[in-house]
Amino acid sequence: MRTRTKIAIVGTGQVGTATAFELIITGLVDDLVLVDRTRQVAASQALDLNQAASAQTFGSTVTSGDYAACGDADIVVITASARLDASAGRDTFLTSSCAIVDTIVPPIVAAGFDGIFVVITNPVDVITDRVMRLSGFPRERVIGTGTALDSLRIRLELARIFGVDEQSIQAYAMGEHGDSQMVPWSAVSFWGKPLDHAIEDNPQRARGIDPDTVLDDAKQSAFQIVKGKGTTSFGIAATTCTIIAAIVRNEHSIIPVSVRLEGEYGHRGICAGVPVILGVNGIQEVVNIHLSEAERRAFDASLGHIRQMQEKSPALPE
Repeated sequence: MRTRTKIAIVGTGQVGTATAFELIITGLVDDLVLVDRTRQVAASQALDLNQAASAQTFGSTVTSGDYAACGDADIVVITASARLDASAGRDTFLTSSCAIVDTIVPPIVAAGFDGIFVVITNPVDVITDRVMRLSGFPRERVIGTGTALDSLRIRLELARIFGVDEQSIQAYAMGEHGDSQMVPWSAVSFWGKPLDHAIEDNPQRARGIDPDTVLDDAKQSAFQIVKGKGTTSFGIAATTCTIIAAIVRNEHSIIPVSVRLEGEYGHRGICAGVPVILGVNGIQEVVNIHLSEAERRAFDASLGHIRQMQEKSPALPE
């Protein structure tokens, strides 16, 4: 019986290596394998990270390998992606991302992998759906990072405005991980009370808060990072490790991720960011947020954009 946690990361760019580093310094992984189409890059990153792991007390080991090395992994993280252009949206490299996962998923499944896919590759909602179809896995075991990082950005914006710790705020971005995402403001709470009550009771702290501006600022933060350094890496890596921690430690945490909806929120056959309960077997339950009529329209519109991208996706390989 396997007692060590094995995780494979496919793609050793900045996101993949940042995720790998976060995994080893938090002790979430025992055996970590890096896979990349450029094997020398994966081998060099593994050597560097293995030395970093030796400075920790967790005893993690890092190696490199091919898709066959993913066969006995508990979790496979897919980060491989085309480079994000700060002047364009995440859906502009849909075709290239589809081509990438088309070459990744079948050989991993053929190697005997029967664990959980965690998908970072953008556009993550469409790609999560594609990984699910390519693998034949149930929705519980194909998890996109979805709006998890977007939700963190929303909480950080609200924390900055109100001058409180972001852990004291509950807020979820939902829908597309992209420009059409929405926030159910009626479900946002501070100190256990609704956002509108927090604004009313703390006018000096609220500083004339405008929810639309908060959302716009949060959405644009990723492109500000890309404009300055070429890609986001640390934020998505930490967010991914939060998802992995919920699985490995069976935390039953509520995290907004991209999951195939099967009637929830009135949608079926589409992956989108919604809060779910995560545990050792993956997605245990989709959490139903009660949306207002306006919020429902915004959510439906966001999923409409995801469907448009799905329709533009290349056919699955035969």
